Amino acid sequence: MSKLKPVFIVFLCLLLLPACGKKEPDRSNAQAFLEYAIQAADATNFLETGNYAGVMLNLKREYKDDIVNPYTKGDSLAVFNRTRAMFKDRKTTLTKYFSVDCLVIDDFVTTLKDLDTSEVVYCLNAESKGMVLAFFLMDGIYIYEVDENGEKKNEIKHFFEKKSKETD
Repeated sequence: MSKLKPVFIVFLCLLLLPACGKKEPDRSNAQAFLEYAIQAADATNFLETGNYAGVMLNLKREYKDDIVNPYTKGDSLAVFNRTRAMFKDRKTTLTKYFSVDCLVIDDFVTTLKDLDTSEVVYCLNAESKGMVLAFFLMDGIYIYEVDENGEKKNEIKHFFEKKSKETD
């Protein structure tokens, strides 16, 4: 029995070793972009100022090309002020280079609170699978990823919070 004990211990360790190496699941691309959105909203004190231009500039300045589209390997960020600006930008025909499309809706009317996200439809092309789509609204941000079938996945509705005067 004493000779079998070390063999049993080694066998048990080998069985348990794979469980030790497991890590928590990685964050989704939608979650990764949410961090950028929160940072941009905080940096511009967005809920107090409504500074959409500041948010757009902050997103472009701070984005580190670290969100990668799993299908196209694109890692660029596109930030547009509503769809009109998007259609004027010739780069939108090259969506395979993008991983995130952020549409800033700066009408001071549309709110995430009143948005029925099941009705949010975004025009996609074949290269759009794997992209993160974000809609920056006056009270929050709606984000989702496009799966291989063009369906929404990893949906996030995040409401921005006002900074308390004590922390300023």
